[in-house]
Amino acid sequence: MQSGSQNHSPITVELRLEIQALTAEHAYRLDHGEADTLHELYTVDGELLGLPPSDLVGRDSVAAWGAARVKLPRVSRHVETNHRLWWSNEGLRGTLYASVFRSETTDAVDTTPLMVGDYEDLYAQEDGQWRIRSRVIRRAFRAAR
Repeated sequence: MQSGSQNHSPITVELRLEIQALTAEHAYRLDHGEADTLHELYTVDGELLGLPPSDLVGRDSVAAWGAARVKLPRVSRHVETNHRLWWSNEGLRGTLYASVFRSETTDAVDTTPLMVGDYEDLYAQEDGQWRIRSRVIRRAFRAAR
């Protein structure tokens, strides 16, 4: 287990629950037709890296991507587990395992997992709320399509 920085307080149950609520909300919005509000969960300078076809840098970039994503007939489910948190020199970091199931049509016929991998997050407080400062998608396995 990675040790925390001496300049930060311990990771409390309350803090862990706040961050887990943030990451669960992220998955929910992607999976339930609310991708056009995903940017609200990112800091102004937030970034989503490793997302094909290109990285998203800045809240406005995430907003534009979400506005386009919500118009697609896509059905997805993001299953996230093994959430770890620790303090680094940059701030509060976390990793999650992610299994992503996706169909390009609303009939959701293809149920093969699209991707299994890790999300590497950096969280920051902005306006008194925890938000995602950076999310890097690291694919361990990806379905051939």
